[in-house]
Amino acid sequence: MTKISVVLPTYNEAENIKLLLPALKKVLEDITGKSYEIIIVDDNSPDNTANIAKETARSIGIDNNLKVIVREGKRGLATAVIDGFKASSGDYLVVMDADLQHPPEKIKEIYLELERGAEIVVASRFIKGGRDEGLSFARKIFSKGAALIGKLLVPQIRVLSDPMSGFFALRRTVIEGRLDLMNPKGFKILLEIMVKGKYSKDKVREVPIVFGKRAYGESKLGLKEIFDYLLHILSLNEYRILKFMAVGISGIFVNEGVLWLAHYKVALPVYLSGLLAIETSILSNFALNSLVTFRKERAKGTVLTRLAKYHLATAIGAFINYATLLLLTHLLRLNPLVANLIGILLGFLANYTLSEHYVWERVGRYE
Repeated sequence: MTKISVVLPTYNEAENIKLLLPALKKVLEDITGKSYEIIIVDDNSPDNTANIAKETARSIGIDNNLKVIVREGKRGLATAVIDGFKASSGDYLVVMDADLQHPPEKIKEIYLELERGAEIVVASRFIKGGRDEGLSFARKIFSKGAALIGKLLVPQIRVLSDPMSGFFALRRTVIEGRLDLMNPKGFKILLEIMVKGKYSKDKVREVPIVFGKRAYGESKLGLKEIFDYLLHILSLNEYRILKFMAVGISGIFVNEGVLWLAHYKVALPVYLSGLLAIETSILSNFALNSLVTFRKERAKGTVLTRLAKYHLATAIGAFINYATLLLLTHLLRLNPLVANLIGILLGFLANYTLSEHYVWERVGRYE
């Protein structure tokens, strides 16, 4: 086995690859001598990236360290990385872009972290010493928003400051026996590894990176990639947020039904019937979320412990629900059913976040 395998997914990166391969040769030979390989997985680039890579490698004397895989059709960055992993033989696997926005010299720092015992090392723009010089304002907003959505829906990536990074490394043991479980969509393979890899969260490290400007070519990010990212996040989330939403909708009917019965039929005042409606819907939602939304989770604690946590977690949402009901009925004279519905909607996000990360916190998430 070689010491390091560097996997480069490419599409129309001919000009960049001419500059990247000599830079990789310098840093990899400094680290390992000749114990490295560079694996280019190219989606049949019309600019002849694959052949340019071979010619460049020959000219600088590393043709024996280069593997080039050409795939017919444009099949995506994430699956290219998986194919690169399957073709690799290194103890350590490094993934980076071929557009020169990821500085090759950072591989040495990443390598040293792996040698110290890290299992996954991510190059981050958002820790001390890191910054982003290569993205437009709109792309930065997308990157921050995508990371926020990811952290909300996928607990495993919350240990990272930059889960959207495309520059990272891992020990082979992280993905051994796991590649067949991976079904990446779009361009963020790190998310798939963080969810389905075998590692300890205490052995995840980050190193700072200055994300540079692209030298040649154009960004591959478009509407399709954004849509694929959202689908990928939902898939990694196992669609729990949609199930949680469906349970929440059923809770609306429970809540509104109990409020109608208590206020209009039993003639209880709004402040009492509202409390009764909220508590009944909390119990109903807890039961359904246990049976449906988080059914597959090996959650910590007993059912009674989780029920107590669920009451605490929903307290914020319940407070928003109840305060909105009173505010809108007494100050704005809205119909209690309408005011109550608005309160329910405002409390949803807080309820889901705490339920995912606190009530049904999973056992053995990273192992």
